[in-house]
Amino acid sequence: MDLRHKIEELAAPFLHPIGAFIVDFQIVPSEQRKVVQLYIDTDTGITIGQCSELSRQLSAALELQDVVSNSYILEVSSPGLKKPLKLLRQYRKNVGRQFRVRFKKDDGVGEILAKLAGVENELLTFVTGKNEICTIPFNEIIESIEELPW
Repeated sequence: MDLRHKIEELAAPFLHPIGAFIVDFQIVPSEQRKVVQLYIDTDTGITIGQCSELSRQLSAALELQDVVSNSYILEVSSPGLKKPLKLLRQYRKNVGRQFRVRFKKDDGVGEILAKLAGVENELLTFVTGKNEICTIPFNEIIESIEELPW
C-alpha cells in the first residue's frame, strides 16, 4: 500500500465522526524533511479547531504506525479560496458563489466567469453576468476557482 492510501486509511476514523472528507493530498519533497499536506472539508465547512484536532490525532497515529519514513511535517487545513474545487460534493455548499470555470468543449476549452446557480446530479448550472445559463457536466470541469466579489 502506498503512503497516500495508508495516510487516508489512518485518517478515516478521525474524519467520519465530524462528517469530514479529504479534498486533496500532497506530499512535497524537501531536502530536510517532506511535507505531508492534507486538505479536508465537510459539507457545511471546516473549522480551524477541527483541522487542529485532526492534525493531532493523525500525527499520533502516523507516529504509532511509523508510516512516514524519515522526518516530516504534517499540515492539515481547509482547501482555502485559491484552491480549485475537486469534488462534486464541494459544489453543493457553494451555490450562489461566483467562479472562474475552465471546462472541456467539443472544440477545445471554454472559460466562463459565472455564479453557480445549482447542482443537480452531476450537472452544474452557472449564470453569467449577461444572464446566460451554462450547464456543464461535472466530469467536463477542468478547473473551478471561486472569484471573490471585490
